[in-house]
Amino acid sequence: MKRFFITLAALMMIVPAINAQKSNTAKALKELAKAQENLNKKNDASAWLKYGTALLYAYEAPVDGLSTGMDANNVAIMTKGHIRLSSEQTEINGKQYVVNKYSDKELYMAPNGTLSAYKIIKSPIEGEDALAKSLEAFQKAKEMGASVKDLAPIMQSLARRHWSNAISAYNLGDYKEASSSFEKCYDITADPVVNQIDTNAIIYAGISSVLGKDPQRAISIFEKVRQIPGAADGDIYANLADSYKMTGDTAKCKAVLAEGFEKFPTNQGVLVSLINVYLETNDDPQKIISVIHKAQENEPTNASLVYAEGNLHRNMKDYQKAIELYRKAAELDPKYVYAPFNEGDTYYQMALDIQDKASAEPDDAKYNELAAQLNDCLKKAIEPFERAFSITDDIEIKKGCAEYLKQIFFRFRDEDPQYQANYDKYKKFSDEASAPAE
Repeated sequence: MKRFFITLAALMMIVPAINAQKSNTAKALKELAKAQENLNKKNDASAWLKYGTALLYAYEAPVDGLSTGMDANNVAIMTKGHIRLSSEQTEINGKQYVVNKYSDKELYMAPNGTLSAYKIIKSPIEGEDALAKSLEAFQKAKEMGASVKDLAPIMQSLARRHWSNAISAYNLGDYKEASSSFEKCYDITADPVVNQIDTNAIIYAGISSVLGKDPQRAISIFEKVRQIPGAADGDIYANLADSYKMTGDTAKCKAVLAEGFEKFPTNQGVLVSLINVYLETNDDPQKIISVIHKAQENEPTNASLVYAEGNLHRNMKDYQKAIELYRKAAELDPKYVYAPFNEGDTYYQMALDIQDKASAEPDDAKYNELAAQLNDCLKKAIEPFERAFSITDDIEIKKGCAEYLKQIFFRFRDEDPQYQANYDKYKKFSDEASAPAE
């Protein structure tokens, strides 16, 4: 008898909750039917506006009030009365989520408790693209003379829903859907009625296409971005060039990078892509060097341009020239941390190359000579790594320097007590920097 009472009590709590969950959908469908009936009678701007609004609200009913990035408390408030069928852990693209499943939706909660994504499992309007029909209704209302004052706010709501859908799809690795939703968001914001162009939306549409391995779509989108005044930066040119390269159009890739470098000579994405494509095609590296030199003529004190030339020589394994250029970059800007860091890293790479030779050398005398060269390179790496460590506040760069220095000083710890002390110093820093926050 007692067990029956508990079950009955639970049912008494569940019934109002089920009704609460269904109320949004039922209300939305009722309003949609009313708007459809009104449209059949009037067929004017006001009727089309109400119909489009009703379609949007009907689509949104399962996730009414929810948006990506919302914290757990607000999610709980917005889903009060919704019956959670299950809650389980899952991993998507290397990220952990708690998936709360309902009859009409799935909510993906990130470890920090925010709503990272959602899926509408059961749409109130089956078999129809409610958002597309909603936009069509708004366009019809505009054609029939609806005012900007009435249209703009609801079209902005439609754009925000596409944005939230895009973020959800992106976080769940559905890059095709993410790209489509981002582009729809952009198209709506670019409509003269809204006139609040969201360039981030179209840029993310292109990036999603790159991640989704759809270079042709990415090209189409990034070319569109290039036509938007002030929207294209060096990263856009780098992504566009990489998309052309994915299609096999190396000539177009180089042309886009050359234009991007001319407009954004210090952008690392353009520089790296430009260097890589010339190296991959076995083209004359002097061509890219001449491009860099031209940029240096315009900006002779720009440390990053000298640094970029150093990277080119490093990629060609011209290590001494690379080190010379990294030192020059550091002279131009003593706070430019990448110059000393890459100088140290180049010495370290030289040591690794020598180690490979030594491991294959059968002659003891030659082996010992190579071992001495290896140790010399490692010791030469100490000063630039310590300089980079001292001039930066970036914890990740400091951690990188500390890891290199810890390994080097450990190797030589028996040669000098100071080497042991330095090993202890950088090990302590590395351990403390990597320790989980309490």
